[in-house]
Amino acid sequence: MTPGVRPTADDVRRWVAEDFGLHAVVVDEVTGGTDTSAAVWRVIDREGIAWAAKWTTRPSRTGTRLVSSMAAAGLEGTPATRTTADGRRRSRRAGGKLALTRWSDGADAATVGLGLEAWRAYGALLADVHAHAFPVPPRRQGARRGIRRRRRRYRSEIRALDAAAVSGSDPVLDLWRDARDRVDLLLRGTTLAAGSPSELVPCHGDPHLGNVLVESDGSLRLVDWDEAVVGPREIDLHLVEFSVLFTPATPEQLAAFRAGYGPVELDECRLVRYACIRALEDLTSTMAAALTSTGADQDEAVRVFTGILAPTGSASLVEPRLRQSLDQRGV
Repeated sequence: MTPGVRPTADDVRRWVAEDFGLHAVVVDEVTGGTDTSAAVWRVIDREGIAWAAKWTTRPSRTGTRLVSSMAAAGLEGTPATRTTADGRRRSRRAGGKLALTRWSDGADAATVGLGLEAWRAYGALLADVHAHAFPVPPRRQGARRGIRRRRRRYRSEIRALDAAAVSGSDPVLDLWRDARDRVDLLLRGTTLAAGSPSELVPCHGDPHLGNVLVESDGSLRLVDWDEAVVGPREIDLHLVEFSVLFTPATPEQLAAFRAGYGPVELDECRLVRYACIRALEDLTSTMAAALTSTGADQDEAVRVFTGILAPTGSASLVEPRLRQSLDQRGV
């Protein structure tokens, strides 16, 4: 097939047989994700074992290495992986990479919610990830660096959207024009300098509750490791403080999470700066998607864009602490 073209179920059936020695009986695509650079299928083999087959064009290999390392160390809460017939973590197919991990029938925590004990377990799970001994991958091996997730930098996206807003008459652009002052405030947050050196730890990179599965026995499992990175722990923890799912954690839930995670000194400016960068990436990418799509796809992009700016959105959650940090630093 043509490199970069989204694979079909028949492609995946053939690939898992040729690359992983797995004979698929059922191959069903999983829909509903927002990552257009990836696709996931639920694959059931002849023995009735279910697997998640994920194909992605993202360049980073840190996630598969980290998951394999943690699984080898017996770390609970991470998916078991299957290597290719020649021992690789992923195979190369159609301009992307294909990986197999054990499927979980758990429900995502964003849908079913977590009790306070589960919030404590969530904190303990992330603490285990951050404590895992894992070296910083060399840049030449496709390591993700820092907080940035998008291939196109958010500042470039802002310039492009501003240019479109000057001459364009699309009603969707009115949303961008209305949000522009708040975008400027978030941009100020990206200049905040951390007040303390950072300890580099392995991070999931996107551990919001939508990527936490609640198993039938109540245990938690982290999935979707494509954003994994070795960096400051605030890369993960800002997503707990400033939820990206439009449902902020309550003070009781945050207290339970922190009790599970354990005592640690976090840098407030680093937390706030990362939250600003994440909000800007999400705002610019969803606005760009809204301008280039139609129908239900456009409606969904607009829903997410306006949700980020709504009272429970990530931009609104970080703004009070951003203003406080700017005042304290005189920025």
